[in-house]
Amino acid sequence: MMKLKRQTGFSLVSAIFLLVVLASLGGYMVTISGVSRTTSSAALQGTRAYQAARSGIEWAVFLILQANNPLNQIPARNICTGTVNGNNFTFNAIGLNSFTVNTRCSFTPHNEQGNDNVTVYTITSIATFGGSYGTPDFVQRRITATISPPPP
Repeated sequence: MMKLKRQTGFSLVSAIFLLVVLASLGGYMVTISGVSRTTSSAALQGTRAYQAARSGIEWAVFLILQANNPLNQIPARNICTGTVNGNNFTFNAIGLNSFTVNTRCSFTPHNEQGNDNVTVYTITSIATFGGSYGTPDFVQRRITATISPPPP
């Protein structure tokens, strides 16, 4: 009687194929994990930049409203063209301490009916983090607000 030859080597091909597929899936998962981490970090920095710019707006609004207070002797127009305009400041708070905020202000006076003078202030606040535009850690947010305090 003749002995049948057994086929050999098929399990080796299957094992190599499975190893290649599993290694590819592992590499893909590592890449996706890194991209996800980078994206969430950039989103967090963008949110912090927005809050820093918003703080600049609130600071400028506070100064303008304080200047429009009848008990205060400084007209808001002087603040808008002086202290607030082009003023850079940084934060001491954790999370915002690396941001630089630049706040700019302009105003336009209007004469309403009844001889009520109303001044409209336009405030722009720019919060910046990181080096220069194009670097991986650069984040910048710009907010513009318009207010018109009640006449004194």
